[in-house]
Amino acid sequence: MTLPKLALIAIVCLIVPTHARALDCLNGMSETFKSAVEQDTWKIVQPGDIPTDDWKLWKNAHQGQCPGVAVGNFFPKTDSSFIVALIQGDDAKGFLEKVVLVTTKKGQTITEIVVNPIQTKTPSVVWKLPPGHYAGVDGTTAGISRDSFVVEKVSASATQFYYQGSNLKSFSISF
Repeated sequence: MTLPKLALIAIVCLIVPTHARALDCLNGMSETFKSAVEQDTWKIVQPGDIPTDDWKLWKNAHQGQCPGVAVGNFFPKTDSSFIVALIQGDDAKGFLEKVVLVTTKKGQTITEIVVNPIQTKTPSVVWKLPPGHYAGVDGTTAGISRDSFVVEKVSASATQFYYQGSNLKSFSISF
């Protein structure tokens, strides 16, 4: 084999496992949770939905994580919940997207819309931050006692969301 062919094979071998690991993160979401969010043609944001340049940035910052799902202790009085970025459609105008928080309370699946449906050219990604002290770009500070989550337009803006008691709050962490 020639050197260029070997280099191409090596690149493919490096890319495929990374892409597959990102998809594997959906395995942590039960079918009940998936069916609660993937309704009316909404689908969970997958690596293939992210533009190539944004995917490279995402992959470098969040190796092995799924861009459309993060699990954590986000919701009050529950052990774990999922923040899920969803998209619908794909035409010249782009996607319709929304972000939902999904948890189980007293055996019932609860879905709360965090970001109402909006039209966009590129989907948002979601990720988790641990409890701690955080500051926004506008000087907002917050001591957060449970996990929080970020809804981000890669290489653009990001908003951190967290519960204070039973109230969902947020602040910008990048423009």
